[in-house]
Amino acid sequence: MISLVDLRAALVGNWIAFDKHGTPVDYAVPNGIGPAALSVSPVTDALKTVDETGHLAGFVDKTAFWSVDAIILNSVVLDRLPEQLYTAEDLIEEVRRIGFTWQISPTSAPSAPNT
Repeated sequence: MISLVDLRAALVGNWIAFDKHGTPVDYAVPNGIGPAALSVSPVTDALKTVDETGHLAGFVDKTAFWSVDAIILNSVVLDRLPEQLYTAEDLIEEVRRIGFTWQISPTSAPSAPNT
């Protein structure tokens, strides 16, 4: 679960970048990025479909799928979020609900976690 208290404690300047579990990651926030962004990379794993019996039915074209490497938030967004624990999916939806638009930044994966 993602804790806003933990994210605020790990802010670097006005920004925090973290993975889907809420663990801060070292990430150079690109210039001009919005207050809420997702750093993504192409999916490299095979995506498969199964039939109703659970057997392999085929493969999915993965070119339209992206993996989230980092969730990037500005302190302005953090300050407007209701204080609670979030899953990554719930946090993404809540940021939309409070009026921010997510920017997608297709970049390389972040480096090692902060220590």
